[in-house]
Amino acid sequence: MNPRRHDRWSGKILEHESRPIRTRANDDVDKAARREDILEAARSLFLQDSRQLPSVARIAEKARLAKGTVYTYFTTKEEIFAALLADSLDAVLALLAQGLGGAQPSLDTLIEAFVSYIEAHPEVSRLDAMAYQLERNLSPEAMHTHKLRATMGLVAGGGLLEAALGLPAGRGVKVLSRIYALTRGLWQWLDYPPEMREVLSEPVFAPIRPDFREELVEALNEYVRGATAP
Repeated sequence: MNPRRHDRWSGKILEHESRPIRTRANDDVDKAARREDILEAARSLFLQDSRQLPSVARIAEKARLAKGTVYTYFTTKEEIFAALLADSLDAVLALLAQGLGGAQPSLDTLIEAFVSYIEAHPEVSRLDAMAYQLERNLSPEAMHTHKLRATMGLVAGGGLLEAALGLPAGRGVKVLSRIYALTRGLWQWLDYPPEMREVLSEPVFAPIRPDFREELVEALNEYVRGATAP
């Protein structure tokens, strides 16, 4: 039953729909689901305002969890967003494994899948642009875990690339690292804030506001095909 309360201004009795705070998870499945709820809430809030990281209190409210429950999964808000970045790397590696799993891997398919993922998840690139600030606020233990996970993922992805395309050992990691640097650079160049986009809408500014997707696809094709050529 919904509780009833008085409107202090009109004196009317209003129906108030409560949003119950959920209790803590009791098993691994529930814990994994709660973790995803926290990450999705953080992602949603960050997309609304990417100028700063939302507080743990706001994330907890969005996820309909007690603030203390969030702290059983993550020590700080920075850890939450570091986890979002790490999960995005896992997703990219899954795309890579899927694309390289066939008898004849297609670079066109790989590039298209990667660009589509980046385009569908703008929070990843915006968070990555804040990585220095985010990482410096992690504890040494959290920083070690975060960097180790990223390194192991990069090495695994590089190995997939080497095996599928016949590249020498170590070359795959270099190719993926440069793909990351290229993508990050283009995003930071073209992710103009709203007020800047309005100014740059004039035709004279067309040379410095190319379409991000088109620019990234072209740049990746030029680099990857050259870097992986026999």
